[in-house]
Amino acid sequence: TRFFANGTHTHQGLFATMTSFPNLPGYEYLMQLPEGSHNFSGLASLLNNREFNNLYVYNGDFAWDNQFGFFSNQGIDHFVGRSDFVNPVVEDPTWGVSDQDMFARAAKELEQMKGDKPFFALLQTLSNHTPYALPDHLPTAEVEGVGSTDKHLTAMRYSDWALGQFFKSVRKMPFYSETIFVILGDHGFADNKRITEMDLNRFHVPLLILAPGVQKTFGATCTRVGSQVDVVPTIMGRLGNQIQHQCWGRDLLALPDDDPGFAIIKPSGSDQSVAIIEDDKILVWPDKREPVLQTYNMPQQSAEKIENEILARHLSKSLQAYIQTATRSLEKNTTGIQ
Repeated sequence: TRFFANGTHTHQGLFATMTSFPNLPGYEYLMQLPEGSHNFSGLASLLNNREFNNLYVYNGDFAWDNQFGFFSNQGIDHFVGRSDFVNPVVEDPTWGVSDQDMFARAAKELEQMKGDKPFFALLQTLSNHTPYALPDHLPTAEVEGVGSTDKHLTAMRYSDWALGQFFKSVRKMPFYSETIFVILGDHGFADNKRITEMDLNRFHVPLLILAPGVQKTFGATCTRVGSQVDVVPTIMGRLGNQIQHQCWGRDLLALPDDDPGFAIIKPSGSDQSVAIIEDDKILVWPDKREPVLQTYNMPQQSAEKIENEILARHLSKSLQAYIQTATRSLEKNTTGIQ
């Protein structure tokens, strides 16, 4: 319930989630930079070591943000993109095909996966990105009366419907009861209410983990703070056996009870502001200004500035140490297993 994207654009969500490496000042476009060719402790490479097959299905063009080059280098070798769809329901000139096209093709691809090996699949949606690749006749009711976000919320409802259709298909397939499904947002979106110095609504995203026994073992909800870099170690923790990695996150379902978790976030673009979230506190270090410490409450959409010099100093040091150490690792090409 307190899960956050590391950045505010899709490409940042992709590399943070899939390689467990944070969104850093000066490296917001990591997939397009020379440093993006380095090895990371990413999900694809870790699962390749366990002889998993892999698949990446996307509505659009893999040239966008150098996705093909970046993820090929990280170990993915089976791509299904825009040019591979035949007679799609929607073919938008900007984005590509619709989410229902993408999920339908993904279900077929997964059904045809070789049964002698386990598989890893990355399915990326985009119908809820402006300019919304939606069918002329929606299978769901449009959202009305909210205001300027009506169309965006309608696109989200459509994406959710398409995801539901996907689960209706794969629920009948042999692998379903032996598969971990991880569903998360690549980033949030701004609305009319900015509750903290750095708008948390642009970062607050869902994370759902669906697998046999997960709720029974860990409960239906988790309130500790996490971010996209925690996804890879959390997945690997469910697979069992010892593993060596250099992920920049942690297994959210294996932390001590007294560990509230934390997240390091940064907006995209030239804004070099950074923030650290720990429990119900957020310390925002604005670009060229002094840090601001606040408490926050996402369900109530509220926040309050607080004065706590000891906590502010602790969070400031933690934030600086994390960013400086990660940056040094990236620049020295030590982000992969050495």
